[in-house]
Amino acid sequence: MQMAKKQRTLERLAEHRRQREEEDRRQRVMAITEFDAGNPEATMHAMAGAILEYRRVLQTLGRAVDLAKAGALFGLFGPGPLWRPRRTPETLDDVPPAA
Repeated sequence: MQMAKKQRTLERLAEHRRQREEEDRRQRVMAITEFDAGNPEATMHAMAGAILEYRRVLQTLGRAVDLAKAGALFGLFGPGPLWRPRRTPETLDDVPPAA
């Protein structure tokens, strides 16, 4: 009796793992498709830009967590209607959009 229960549990875990891996694969394909710019180099640059932005956000979140641990006051503000991305060394060659 206990062996049958253990077997069912293992089968459910295997099915759950398979579904999770399939969903992960779909998410990877969607992420790559999102950045597809027609040629591999442009796609890689778009993905690299997104990765750098992700790293910046994680650094900011890490600083907020450190402040919270220290008991300091801090605030997080969402972008307003006039927000524009900061100009970084990677984007200095980009032409800003016309107002």
